[in-house]
Amino acid sequence: MQLKEQILHELLHAGGEYRSGAALAKAFGCSRTAVWKSIEQLKSDGCEISASTNRGYRLVRVPDLLIPSYLKSLLEGCQTDWQPQYIPVIDSTNNRLKELAAAGAPAGTVILSDEQTGGKGRLGKHFHSPKGGLYFSLLLRPDLPVSDMMSVTACTASAVHQALSSFGIKSQIKWVNDLFIGGRKICGILSEGAFNAELLSMDYLIIGIGINLIPDPDLPEELRSIVTDICSETGIRLQRSELAAAILRHLEQYIADLPQHTYLPVYKANSCTLGHHVEFTVNGTQRTALAVDFTEDAALVVEYADGTQETIRSGTARPID
Repeated sequence: MQLKEQILHELLHAGGEYRSGAALAKAFGCSRTAVWKSIEQLKSDGCEISASTNRGYRLVRVPDLLIPSYLKSLLEGCQTDWQPQYIPVIDSTNNRLKELAAAGAPAGTVILSDEQTGGKGRLGKHFHSPKGGLYFSLLLRPDLPVSDMMSVTACTASAVHQALSSFGIKSQIKWVNDLFIGGRKICGILSEGAFNAELLSMDYLIIGIGINLIPDPDLPEELRSIVTDICSETGIRLQRSELAAAILRHLEQYIADLPQHTYLPVYKANSCTLGHHVEFTVNGTQRTALAVDFTEDAALVVEYADGTQETIRSGTARPID
């Protein structure tokens, strides 16, 4: 951790009180000049810091920056030892985390970025990830069977929904992994993992989350009718670290309670798929049916016109009414 991050962490924990330059220098084994330079760097980053003669420094406001030490301070008390890392521009947070996971990175590793140049969506699709959104991936090493993969994606969608609700934002969940506001997409989730074929269990699981927070003036024309952002729809401008922390807290609890399926009531109650006729593909054939329920592991139950039902566990289901 850089000196400026150590000082930011200390000021965050000061509860709005002043910390003297001498005390900070002693705590971190550096000179008061080094402390002053770090304070100036934090100010350049956008932190609002009050300086007072004979009193020291006081943190007034943290900007909307993905500062690992700040995010970690928001996650204190979690059961998971979340370890955030920040990379300003990246091809894909999922790709980077897969490299780290294969090299033995611990559960709780989180990669955050301002912008993805090769963001990934489900079924090989590209996820548009311009600067200004919240893009992050987290690493889990759960003791879960492969069959729970869809449940994990669904409980992640529930966690994002609950986190947004805590900021006064109402969203809906489209099976299995997207969140919508006003009928357009504001969040996508991609779960990827490595599996132990002998034990039929997950070796590691990576969950990537991308959320559109502010308008994108360069949004491709073909996406304008299906994609939106939180600020445009609600007028609310969220602080990214605070939103990421809220999501991780909710997700941690849902994962811990996965055998009890505690995420499912939220997932069902806020679905924009249930109760609608949907188009989907089964064995290469496009079909239409009414979405009537979810199973405990978040598979979609559909009902055909003749009253027969089928459970869909892969692909997508597009509402058509």
